[in-house]
Amino acid sequence: MRDTTCLAGRGQNVAEQWNEDELGAAVEAYRWMQQAELERRAYSKREKFRDLVSRFGRTTGAWDYRMQNISAILQADEEPWIAGFKPATNVGRQVEGRLRALLSRRRLKPVKGEQAAYKTKLPHLRAWLINVARIEGTLRYGDIMNALGLDRYSLKFALRYIGHQCENLEEPILTALVVNKKTGECSGGIEREFGIDPVDERRRLFDYWREHAEEALPQRTDDDLATRAARFVSVEARPEQAAFRRRVFLAYGGRCVITGCDVVEALDAAHKQGRDWRSGNNRAEDGVLLRKDLHALFDAGLLILREDGAVTVASAATGHYGQFSAAKWA
Repeated sequence: MRDTTCLAGRGQNVAEQWNEDELGAAVEAYRWMQQAELERRAYSKREKFRDLVSRFGRTTGAWDYRMQNISAILQADEEPWIAGFKPATNVGRQVEGRLRALLSRRRLKPVKGEQAAYKTKLPHLRAWLINVARIEGTLRYGDIMNALGLDRYSLKFALRYIGHQCENLEEPILTALVVNKKTGECSGGIEREFGIDPVDERRRLFDYWREHAEEALPQRTDDDLATRAARFVSVEARPEQAAFRRRVFLAYGGRCVITGCDVVEALDAAHKQGRDWRSGNNRAEDGVLLRKDLHALFDAGLLILREDGAVTVASAATGHYGQFSAAKWA
């Protein structure tokens, strides 16, 4: 049978060729993938398409376009849609009505109970990996566990989720940047899971993220300290500094020790005077959390944190920062 599905809504009168079972299967698959994203479960768009093709005989392209139609309907109704299916508005009146009715009968289920702690850190791990790709670097499994406070079990699921997220967004697989400390290579699982050569994939990642510099930051919906710490870590591409940043952030409750500022993007973890990360001084007690402008003054010797808890501002900076001379930091 000639498959003209991808022409649906493009001036071709083929809407009736999609029967109710096929449209129902499309909506069921779409909602399943949406629910998986809502619950932060890994899934493979490719596997879903393979199942639909085997059941109904239409091409992968036909199912992909139908999913884009569903995204267009959800977007028009101001409902969430899957980023991997860019809305295609040429749906056709009859098909649109039938899809909308099927979508209304199959709603997303609210996520019950508390999510695993690692799930709130997934956007920040993705942002961190993107930053690492931009400097053409790699991360070790231990780097991520130390910097984000993850155990091996959670890390496994986090990396699998992000890998499939990349696959579904048709991006290079970010998890190819994560390597073993001893071998400098990825685990064999990434090749089995995604059918890629990690070395080649890293080259693709470096090229891709050099061209896509405007990646959106994670949504700022996280309020708990551990997740805010993950956001704080994600802006630092260097793995040797990431764990230190997390320790200092948590030790000071995510607030600048002088001003009390808690805006993650405005903060820095500073090494105390006489402490050097190259010498292994990367414990929480080796650092202090400061607002970025105060960190710059601190590094320049224009702001001094005394052992008795007093703050001293040099005369060159008192014009704008004199008010902190009476402050206490500890």
